[in-house]
Amino acid sequence: MLTCCTWLAGAQQLDCRFTQARTIQASGKVIRSEGVISFLAPDQLTMTYTQPAGEYLVISGPMLRTNSQGQQLSIDTSTNARFRNLRNTLLNCITGNCETAARDNDADLTVSEKNGVKTVEMKARKAAPRGYSRIIMEYKKDLPVRMVLEEFGGISTEYLFTY
Repeated sequence: MLTCCTWLAGAQQLDCRFTQARTIQASGKVIRSEGVISFLAPDQLTMTYTQPAGEYLVISGPMLRTNSQGQQLSIDTSTNARFRNLRNTLLNCITGNCETAARDNDADLTVSEKNGVKTVEMKARKAAPRGYSRIIMEYKKDLPVRMVLEEFGGISTEYLFTY
């Protein structure tokens, strides 16, 4: 079995800043955002956006709440497969549970390391109407420093984490 990071096995929380660049492939438009991310084991994740102010994504157990572009959603991911995949992918990537993220996304997994940065790449085995075609995670000193989520629909979202 391939071992990735699973760095949070003993840690209980993570707090850092993030920048986000969301690229829409069809138009080339890039939407930039930033904020603060907090994780508390085992399944509490909050992304609070400072730009644009007021937006957020909150995972609390099976619940996922979001405010994006003025639209608020509250979803029980135990009954919604699409949002359950988003919830689980975010939690597993942030905590370094790459094997689980790859399995959940039916993806092949490769791991490499160069200059102290561990890169984990997950590529979907087949196309799907929704979900991620490719996920890239970079970890330095076992902390996530970069996450790229490429969707089948042509949207790529890159997060950079600073501590």
